[in-house]
Amino acid sequence: MNNSGEANELFFFWILLDERLDEIYYHTAAKFAERGIKLLPIKIDQVSRLAALSESGHVTVLCSTRSGSQYAVFNKRVAPLLSMLLRQERLSLFHFSSFQKLDYGAKTFRQRNYFFLKYPLNLETLCDKLKRFHELRLNRARVWPGGRRAKVPGLAA
Repeated sequence: MNNSGEANELFFFWILLDERLDEIYYHTAAKFAERGIKLLPIKIDQVSRLAALSESGHVTVLCSTRSGSQYAVFNKRVAPLLSMLLRQERLSLFHFSSFQKLDYGAKTFRQRNYFFLKYPLNLETLCDKLKRFHELRLNRARVWPGGRRAKVPGLAA
């Protein structure tokens, strides 16, 4: 909450793979806007800085690869950064693609923050699920990591 009593705005980020935005960005941004979420485009080189400078501690990033040229750029420039960023758990990447999922080999079990979704997508359902994902992530961040105090049966509390 900020000083005026309003809730903080919620931002998701969209990785730009081309010089111009894809039409799916505009459709997705409109669906998120209906739910009070802003979808901001960012360049590939800004992703690691964004994760490092984030005040909330966790960033939700979306990326779409619908064409072969976008997939080539994704594999060449984005995929090498992901291994490190996803291991730090400061970033969750939702990758929408009509191609295959990234293969991390033996490291796959560690990649709990990489979500692959195959086209075609239902944007209504997707936006609702991503908003719920973010809410659950925030609630989990607020939970005390310690556990509960031990109690001895038969003694007064």
